[in-house]
Amino acid sequence: MDRRKFLTNAGLLVTTVVGTQFLVGCGSDTGTGTSASVDPAGKSLRNLVYMTPLGHIISHADVYVAAHQGYFAEEGLLITPVGGTGTASSISQVAAKQAMFGKGAAVITCPLIADQNTEIVTVGQKDQVSQYSVASLPDKPLTHPEQWQGKTIGVISKGGTTELQLDAMSVAAGLDPAKVKKVVTGADVGSLEFLKRGEVDGFITFIGSETSFRQMKIDLHYLNTDNFAPLPGDSYFVTKETAEKEAAAVTSFLRACRKAWEFMADPANADKVLEAVGALNEIEVSDRDVAKAKILGEVKVSTPKNGKFLSIDVAAWEGALELMRKSGIMKDKSRPVTDFVNTSFIDAV
Repeated sequence: MDRRKFLTNAGLLVTTVVGTQFLVGCGSDTGTGTSASVDPAGKSLRNLVYMTPLGHIISHADVYVAAHQGYFAEEGLLITPVGGTGTASSISQVAAKQAMFGKGAAVITCPLIADQNTEIVTVGQKDQVSQYSVASLPDKPLTHPEQWQGKTIGVISKGGTTELQLDAMSVAAGLDPAKVKKVVTGADVGSLEFLKRGEVDGFITFIGSETSFRQMKIDLHYLNTDNFAPLPGDSYFVTKETAEKEAAAVTSFLRACRKAWEFMADPANADKVLEAVGALNEIEVSDRDVAKAKILGEVKVSTPKNGKFLSIDVAAWEGALELMRKSGIMKDKSRPVTDFVNTSFIDAV
């Protein structure tokens, strides 16, 4: 499928970035092409595509802010964000060269690289701690994987990141994940209804819905998945070919996104962040108090110990590879961490 047809099918042939309407795909065959657009100041920009793992939500706000604040334009880029329907869509479109940049968690990308020779590599790590926690009732708190053996736990999607992380938590505690029944409860606040009805003993929630629950004064107990199975979360990836041939573009993308995170870290900029997100998803920012709390939550999970956003914690990736091999998530036993992550671009930023 050529890039123009892909974007037409995605409903994004014509879009608006930094207040300027432009046509995506003219003169370009793929999302990694060099189609040129012009910004309001008359500067020629290289037009590239970023495929989100899921829709347009605050979790991906750094890209929207980088566009809205002109950080991509400063780097000579015009990034078109396309909302994905799951991590698989982000990976498949990047691997097919319909997009240059994608985002996914290590628990998804690493097995594909190791066991299926998917030609992608992580170049920047967004989540420095897990976005996900096992939520349970305060009077029946789940504090250890042994407590949900033989019980039912809700996951965001079948076979996705959260189910794999739940399994890894059991394996890390020396328990059999097959003895846990998993049902899909989704990613929004409606997942709470499954718990209220007694259909699940707990459910995995992510930082966005957890923030909403707290803003709604709903009291739940949260057990972060990192407590038992630390696995690097959502991270930016490109194809290995792009890493070899497009170092400048990759570094520029990450530099602009880091500036966006620094901008987001200042609560005084919250309204402008919501403006950037709202341009693509008005519903996500309709409750401004909740949306601002989500921004703070995202900044919290995305801030590295060294304070430099998008830094890659190589030691964490090495530990994650060991755990995924132990839990059977990944069959490969020998590939080095450098097959999965490339720190040269974020180091260059």
